[in-house]
Amino acid sequence: MKIKIFEWLKKHIIITIVILILLIWVIEKLYPLIVAKLSSHSQIMYVETLVVKAKPGSQSWQSIGTVKAVQEVMVSSEVSGVIQSLAVNNGQLVNEGQVILNIRHADISANLEKDQAILTEKQLYYARLQRLFKTKTVSEETMTEALSSLQQAQASVNADQALLDKYIIKASFSGEIGIWQVDPGQLVQLGDPLVTLTNLSAVYIDFMLPAKALNSIKVGDSIVFTTTSLGNFKWQGQIIAIDPQLDTATRSIQLRAAVQNQDKKLVPRLYGEVTIVKILPPQLSIPQESVIYDPEGASVFILQKNIATKRQITLGMHIDDDVVVKTGLRSGDEVVTAGMMKLFPGVQVSVNKKVMQR
Repeated sequence: MKIKIFEWLKKHIIITIVILILLIWVIEKLYPLIVAKLSSHSQIMYVETLVVKAKPGSQSWQSIGTVKAVQEVMVSSEVSGVIQSLAVNNGQLVNEGQVILNIRHADISANLEKDQAILTEKQLYYARLQRLFKTKTVSEETMTEALSSLQQAQASVNADQALLDKYIIKASFSGEIGIWQVDPGQLVQLGDPLVTLTNLSAVYIDFMLPAKALNSIKVGDSIVFTTTSLGNFKWQGQIIAIDPQLDTATRSIQLRAAVQNQDKKLVPRLYGEVTIVKILPPQLSIPQESVIYDPEGASVFILQKNIATKRQITLGMHIDDDVVVKTGLRSGDEVVTAGMMKLFPGVQVSVNKKVMQR
C-alpha cells in the first residue's frame, strides 16, 4: 500500500509539491495558536502598552549662524591726493548722497567752472541761431556745427563733474560711518581704505544645515537667532535664500535668513545659534524601543482583547526618543512598549501598565 502511494506521488510530482506547500503553510499558521493555547494555561505574559493618538508634531534644526550686514562697504579712494577734510565724525549716521570726505580738488573745480562758462556761451549761441534759422537767415550746416560745439561743451562739463565726484566722496547708501583710517592732510593713494559704511537696520544670518534638511526646509521658513553675547534677546527672521550647491568640504547646504535689527544690537561677524522649528501635520509616534526589526521590516505588537497581534509598520523621522509611524497603525491602537520580545502572534497577555498618549 505504501509503495503504491509513493509511486502515485512520484507520478504526480506537481500535486505532491502543492500538497507539501499547503502542509507547511497550515503548520506555520496553526503553530503559534497551538503554542499560545498551551502556554495560556502554563504562563501569563506581562507587558506594558501605549494607546497611541495622532497629534501635531514638530521638527527642529539647529546651527551656528553669523551676522552679515545687508549693506556694508569699505570706502576706498579712487584717486591719489591729499585729504582736505573729513565731513562727518566717527560713528555718525549719514544719508545716501551725503558728502563724507573731501580730497583736495581746487584745480578740478576751477576747470569745471571754466567749462561751465563755455557751455553757457554755447547754449546762448545755439539758442540765437535757432531763432535765426526760423527766418531762414542761417543755413542748416551752421546749425549743425553749433549743435556739435554745444554737445562737446556739455561733454567737457560732464567729464569734469565725474572727475570731481572722485575727490568729493559721498555715501552710497544711508548708514553708519565707522572709524576713519585717515586724517586731514594725509596723502592717500588709489585704492587706500578710508572708512567703513554699514547699514544695520536689517541684517543677514548665514548658517549651514545637513543635506538631509533639503526635504524639509524652504524659503520663507521662520528662524530664531540667539547669541550669548547679548543675553536673553531673541530675533525672529525668515529664510530668504538656499544655496543650490552643497559645500564641497562639509557636504552641507548654506542658507541665509533676513532679520530686522532696528535696535542695532546685531553687528557684522557676530555669531550665535539659529533654531528652526517646523510644525508638522498630526501624526502617530511610538517609543523607539517598541519597534521590532527583522528581515521583513519594522513591526510592533498590538493588543486586541488582550491577544497579541504582530503588525508591520512603516517608519518616518526620529524625534528624540520616539519615531513617527507613517503606515500600519491607527489612532487608538494599543501598542506593546515593554515585554514584546517574549511575545508571538495569538498569545494572551496581561497588561501591567497602560499609558494613554496625550
